[in-house]
Amino acid sequence: MNSKQVADELENIYWIQGDGKGKPFQQYADFVRQQQAEYYSLLVNHDKLYAKVVEQQAEIESLKAGKIRAYDNGYEDGRKPNTNKAQEK
Repeated sequence: MNSKQVADELENIYWIQGDGKGKPFQQYADFVRQQQAEYYSLLVNHDKLYAKVVEQQAEIESLKAGKIRAYDNGYEDGRKPNTNKAQEK
């Protein structure tokens, strides 16, 4: 039984009992529906955040790859990384 079915069943009890005796059941049904809406909202936000994390990880990997390429190619003046002009002579 899912939360919608639970809320519907509680609401049915409210209508069957009538005369205000079922009022707590209507409140329970409303509460269950509210909780379900909040749960759904959390899931949607989680999915958005997860997508953002994946996007950022891809960007980080791209930047790392660029840095490694630059390191392997050396500097613009022809020096290799971790050397200075005096060491190359």
